[in-house]
Amino acid sequence: MESVRDRWAHQSMVMSDSHNYKSEFANSDTSIPSQKKRPTLATNTCGENPSPFFLARSIAVAMGVRFIVMVMICSAIVINSLFNQVAPISLNESYCGPCPKNWLCYRNNCYQFFEESKSWSQSQASCMSHNSSLLKIYSKEDQDFFKLVKSFHWMGLVQNLKSGSWQWEDGSILSPNQLTMINMGPGNCALYGSSFKGYTENCSNQNTFICMQKNV
Repeated sequence: MESVRDRWAHQSMVMSDSHNYKSEFANSDTSIPSQKKRPTLATNTCGENPSPFFLARSIAVAMGVRFIVMVMICSAIVINSLFNQVAPISLNESYCGPCPKNWLCYRNNCYQFFEESKSWSQSQASCMSHNSSLLKIYSKEDQDFFKLVKSFHWMGLVQNLKSGSWQWEDGSILSPNQLTMINMGPGNCALYGSSFKGYTENCSNQNTFICMQKNV
């Protein structure tokens, strides 16, 4: 009987040791996944999203560069316009009228530059048909815009064949402070050139002309 008890006791000890070993093995196996699930710190930061501060700074730099470029462009436009700007002649400095349609109005006088070429007498007749006369220079101050004229036009100035003096259509004598006459050859009629200068011309030659209505 004692041998049987000893045998059962031995088997029980063996089974208990086997059960304890399996329990330890199972516990060790279950601890391994928990270690694998533990998060690790990433050492590579190249793929990280930029911080809000970095984005804000980038936007601010881009807007600053854009603003500088726009300022430079606007400054160039303003400087270019200032260098190329020509002071316009005001044709309505005071009350001016009434003038025919499409005529220039300047300091209470009306002017028209006709582009068709005619002789002096034909030009005179054309001006008369518009209730006007050929151009008369009576004041460099009141007609100062004529100093900018660059082409030649008939004006109402002819030479008196008897006295040799130059006179306007209304019979008044040319004054030295009105025009400077330049002899360009034989001719008893005058062309207006520029800078208040008159040029002798054959009256039968064809030229453009300027008509004038003096409203004073």
